[in-house]
Amino acid sequence: MPHGSPPGSSGRPSPHGASDRPRSAGGPSADSAALDRRKWNARYRDAGAAAARPEPHPLTLRWRSRFAGGPMLDAACGLGRGLAGALDDFDPLYGVDVSDAAIFAARRLYPPRRVRWIVADVTALPWPAGTFGLVCSFGFTDLPFLRRIRSAIRPGGMLLYEGFSRRQLESRPGMNPDWTLTLPLLRELCAGWEVLETGETETEPYLVRCAAIRPGRS
Repeated sequence: MPHGSPPGSSGRPSPHGASDRPRSAGGPSADSAALDRRKWNARYRDAGAAAARPEPHPLTLRWRSRFAGGPMLDAACGLGRGLAGALDDFDPLYGVDVSDAAIFAARRLYPPRRVRWIVADVTALPWPAGTFGLVCSFGFTDLPFLRRIRSAIRPGGMLLYEGFSRRQLESRPGMNPDWTLTLPLLRELCAGWEVLETGETETEPYLVRCAAIRPGRS
């Protein structure tokens, strides 16, 4: 399966594993990376040929009028819920996921050569500053990554995020709290940006979301 390379990269990214679990500053161990890949591969292989292109995420539909174009990143993309809402507005598009089974399935759901698919830990890739017109992170929470990826968004570009709220721990006390965020943390993440939307669901699953634009023009 062909792999892509991040913009500005001189070669193929190292396919270290990742999941919706947070990584330490030193990155995942080889054992945990292999476990994560096996877990997600099993999930996407179960979907098999029945996998269908996901509906665009509501955040992409609500804020499409503010899209600035340019390259786009769907982080931990799965079958590409972020990509589904951005196909006609960005180029090139990058879909990155640890699961080669997810990427294999997703490649069949989108026009050939429109998306650059990368099997890798998105948090470990060297995204250059000022690259993206849009970064989507839906169902993927890694606060250090979210903080770092801000610099890879060009002025006028957008960050769209949705993931578990800290409230989810009330019904799932065994969940790792690092898989969750709070609205104050999201507002801190978007400090100095034009915040289009923040919010939290009132019923389970408890989710928090944000849409924000980096100030300035590219």
